[in-house]
Amino acid sequence: MRMEFIKQKWSAAMIVTLLSVLWSSCDKQPIGPTGPDPVGPAAPGQYISLKDFRALYPGSGNFTIPAGTKKFRAVVISNSANEAAGNFRLQDESGSGIRLYAAIGSPVYSLGSVLEVDPTGGGILELYNGDLELKSVPQAKVVPLSGTITVTTRNATIADIITNKDLWASSLVKVTGVTITQGSTNGTGTNYTLTDASGTITMFVRTASGITVTTGSNKTVTGYITIYQSAAELVIRSAADIQ
Repeated sequence: MRMEFIKQKWSAAMIVTLLSVLWSSCDKQPIGPTGPDPVGPAAPGQYISLKDFRALYPGSGNFTIPAGTKKFRAVVISNSANEAAGNFRLQDESGSGIRLYAAIGSPVYSLGSVLEVDPTGGGILELYNGDLELKSVPQAKVVPLSGTITVTTRNATIADIITNKDLWASSLVKVTGVTITQGSTNGTGTNYTLTDASGTITMFVRTASGITVTTGSNKTVTGYITIYQSAAELVIRSAADIQ
């Protein structure tokens, strides 16, 4: 009788243990990506590409965006701390970018944010210090979207950047074999000179960004192209853009 009781006792304990294991297994969360999902593909013809949008500009003066122009969708590739207030750089899958000068009172659009922009109803394209800029778009027509957009970073030489600055402005590039030297400093930030086998270009880093630049040779630098007083420059988003 005692042996039969022990067998029954252990059988019950084993059942409880088995149920606990099964319950624990069912309660686990699935393993998968933890970041934002990619933005879904746009319907054919839903948006104008930034490549085609830039082509609307006639080349000089202030150009008011015509009624009926489609919206565009792009990702913020700039760190607002290393840009003048209200300036944001946007790039889309076409490989082209645009400088957006946001309306007063607009939020700060963070690096990686996806924006849907309706440029009609007041939007103006102009060359600001030689850099193509979209301004005067009402805040309500700049709509943040959930998700991500993947854009391609061009591999380029400094000579490539200088030659293609008008086409590549406000888009990402990567330059290898670079020597970085510190230059002049003013009340806003510091100029650095980037040199590779093909030429030199300026990189301006704002003091307010808190970015520490490591000078030296044989660096790889990733950043986006800007134009200042008709000269191409390169802007980084963080210290990690220098390897």
